[in-house]
Amino acid sequence: MSEQQSRNLTTLVGMDPSLPARNALEALAMSSIAPSCNVSLATVVSEPPLYRVDDTDLPWIPQEVFDSRMEAEQRRLQALADELGSRFLACETVVAQGHPGRELLQLAETQDADWIVLGSVGHSAIARIMLGSTSDYVANRASCTCLIHRSPETPADATESVFTRVVVAISNAASDASLPEWIETLRLQPGCEVHLLHVMETHPEYELHLLKKISAYMEEVRSAAWKLMESTRPKLESLGIHVRPMLVESAHIGQTIVDYADSHDCNLIIVGDQDDTMIERVMLGSVSRFVVRHASQSVLIARSITRSSTANENLHS
Repeated sequence: MSEQQSRNLTTLVGMDPSLPARNALEALAMSSIAPSCNVSLATVVSEPPLYRVDDTDLPWIPQEVFDSRMEAEQRRLQALADELGSRFLACETVVAQGHPGRELLQLAETQDADWIVLGSVGHSAIARIMLGSTSDYVANRASCTCLIHRSPETPADATESVFTRVVVAISNAASDASLPEWIETLRLQPGCEVHLLHVMETHPEYELHLLKKISAYMEEVRSAAWKLMESTRPKLESLGIHVRPMLVESAHIGQTIVDYADSHDCNLIIVGDQDDTMIERVMLGSVSRFVVRHASQSVLIARSITRSSTANENLHS
């Protein structure tokens, strides 16, 4: 067994009272990676807003009512730990208070989490785009890998792996170095089908004479993309995984990844985080953010398992 497969993973699971959050936890518990996960089940209770009376800020609900809610959340998490905790290497519960996204990021940094697992509550791409969500907030600000779990319309057979068809978006960026690492870490079952997808961005708005000038360069890009996918292939095949490399040319990388996953009935998309800073991810957008918001499948945004902390940059933006 390789080092990535045998290492234990510090895992933070965001657990609000929603069904998607429970589904994400159950999917993790039934996966082959569960026995290597040190799990923290975490929920964040939003602090009540304040109102001003005689120059004094007072919460809109009495403190004892808020405390009782915190205790109820602790009991709820403990019931989940009692039910599913034995499937993991270890399982603890954490109840925090504050902004859900910021507190989960703070917990991830404090615990030096390898990854964060969240259920996606949004029921449609429109809802995720217009309203945002905690999962979107965390996925695009975290310094560690994030899995945004979405339950399939047809539940998987209990004897099957959670993920049976996976599309891995390869871009030839430096961040792609963590993609094979995470494919192996997930312990995908032998027979799993992995599509290595490279989407080469095209620019149909360019004038014809410009396209002719860059045609030789584009051919070099195609060649480099194929070499990258073929170099990744042997290691995955040695794990018993069926590998299907594919190169597609498109003017919109994110949409093409989502469409490809849909057309090939994939139940997980793995994409690297190609932006260098949190500001780029949040303000300018990114392929990974587009995929998180538009995909109907679970999405893993892969960041290096061995990483440096960037807590201050992420938490206060």
